[in-house]
Amino acid sequence: MAARIPDLWQSGEDASRLYPLYLAHLQMNGLRERVASACGQIRRYAARGPGLHESLFTFSFEIDALCALKRYRKAWNQLQLRDQIRFGKRSDLTRRDWSADDCWELVVSYAPLLFFLRKHRDGCSLLETSLDFRFVGQKVQSYDLLFQVYKGDQEPGDRYQVTLFHFYQRLGKSLREWHHWEAFVAGLHPRLFRLTGVGREELLGDPQHLAPFFHRLMETRAERTTSGVTRGQADLIESPGKVRKWQEATQERRRQFVERTEARREQTQATLHRLFPELARVPT
Repeated sequence: MAARIPDLWQSGEDASRLYPLYLAHLQMNGLRERVASACGQIRRYAARGPGLHESLFTFSFEIDALCALKRYRKAWNQLQLRDQIRFGKRSDLTRRDWSADDCWELVVSYAPLLFFLRKHRDGCSLLETSLDFRFVGQKVQSYDLLFQVYKGDQEPGDRYQVTLFHFYQRLGKSLREWHHWEAFVAGLHPRLFRLTGVGREELLGDPQHLAPFFHRLMETRAERTTSGVTRGQADLIESPGKVRKWQEATQERRRQFVERTEARREQTQATLHRLFPELARVPT
């Protein structure tokens, strides 16, 4: 039987802050079964207290845990339950009129879970729908879309790794068949091609060049982002000296922030250990 956790709403604690921190500690230590059971308990407390809407944050943690456990059908059911609570009904993916506001959900929730459930055609359609909104009414910044198109993982391990490439691969298609392929390649900054040694025309003619293109970009990004923080494309197209200066300044700001908040973090840690004694047995 799963260990019981306290009802923070009933005890007057800051539930909306402390529960996510508790779940994050469990998640970071790979305690996936514990995450899933704790999320259910938290929702039961919310149901008898402030209402289920206050516990919507639990679904992201639970779905991640269930995917890591390869319990994809259960993860899909929990996604539908979340929609039931949010919208008053479960989403009908065959009829819903999507909008640009749905882009992120399509990318990280619906499409990836359909991929893991091997409903590749349906999932691909949803991911393409999300990407369609990014090609409307403005100049495309393709670097921002790159990680939804390709990430280099042959077999995605979690829902954040699933890309358009994976769907097309399962469907036996080439990315050249994607109706935005030419616009996507055209929207990549010229310096990215010089940086990787992959030509624009090469990539346009053969999407297999995405592999070395992406790999070299990630190598360069890793070398340049010494602070652990990235500004996206700017870290790749600006001069190395300018990037280094920004990274060093950011690293110093982070150091100062850690010093400034140390007492508060220690206080929060002590509160978490008092409320959730099990955390004392895992790294924090």
